[in-house]
Amino acid sequence: MTTPTTIEINGVKFSDEDVVNFDAFVPEGDFNPHNVRPWVLHDHGMIVAVVFADSLQDALDEAVDGNKMDRYLVKDGTQDDGVNDLADYGPDEDGITRLGNASEPFDIETLGYFELKNPAPATFVELLKIAELREAKTAPVKA
Repeated sequence: MTTPTTIEINGVKFSDEDVVNFDAFVPEGDFNPHNVRPWVLHDHGMIVAVVFADSLQDALDEAVDGNKMDRYLVKDGTQDDGVNDLADYGPDEDGITRLGNASEPFDIETLGYFELKNPAPATFVELLKIAELREAKTAPVKA
């Protein structure tokens, strides 16, 4: 088993495990009519998710549907525990954003984000070098 490789950008560390929808990745130079690009969602520098989307709204919806934003969910009485915290936000739901396919209530006041540029596809030799480096890091030390 290999350990996930992490990277730090703008003070936020993340790995492949934080990516919600890698299948939507479009490498730089490929046909990308909707301008799909990576969005890093974080809370004061702590990673929430990395999402490939054409807009922030779509990135937030994908993160919710990928179960990465549960900590921001405001209980509205429909959950199994019957708790209703939504009333605390008033009749206009001040501070609430409805997200995901189910349009559930979320309080995302502390959520930060930034966009990344789509990386160019790696060449075969670059991929082999990466694999070689990973093997060197995980290889047992010979005495």
